[in-house]
Amino acid sequence: MTTEKLSVLILAGGRSRRMGQDKVWMALEGVPLIERVVRCVLPLASEFLFSTNAPERFETFVRSMPVPSRVVTDHFARAGPLAGTHAGLSAARHDLLLALAADMPFVNEALVRHLVGLAEGFDAVVPQTPHPDSGELSWEPLHALYRRGCLRAFEARLAAGQRQAFSFYEDVCVRIVLPAELQASDPTMKSFLNVNTPVEWAEIQRIADGSGP
Repeated sequence: MTTEKLSVLILAGGRSRRMGQDKVWMALEGVPLIERVVRCVLPLASEFLFSTNAPERFETFVRSMPVPSRVVTDHFARAGPLAGTHAGLSAARHDLLLALAADMPFVNEALVRHLVGLAEGFDAVVPQTPHPDSGELSWEPLHALYRRGCLRAFEARLAAGQRQAFSFYEDVCVRIVLPAELQASDPTMKSFLNVNTPVEWAEIQRIADGSGP
């Protein structure tokens, strides 16, 4: 596995409209979602960056971090996670950036280590997971690795008004990580579960307490 230093970006800029409250501070097993994500990857991180549209809510949390940490703001307004990832990559001190959504409570350190180990020679390392209904593979851009060399591709897509988080992949060298490879480190692939609605939150709680699938 590569020993290069890793910047970690936690994207926490969503408005949580479907949840009805700011989901990143909701506690699972007594720990806020964003703190769970941080704890999972802390052994790998040389720094943390937090992308949020409410930086004042993160001041105390950032000061408490055991490694260098900062809040970053978007350079492209109202352009979603693509802009947040661009902002993080622009501000990162290290060439390799791990981008994670703040509402993924089951991030798996072993899987992240595997992804980092694949990064040499690639601009991005991006998992693909099957859609629960159709089975079709979908990108996981907010559980992925990006190098600083992607910035020009990010900026070209954002300047063109494109907001899909995976819109620039055809412009860079991507290492795709398919389900069979992901399952070697995370057999159930629950690393990729996130929370958007009260129904999903209830399911996450069932999984956490061992009563869910």
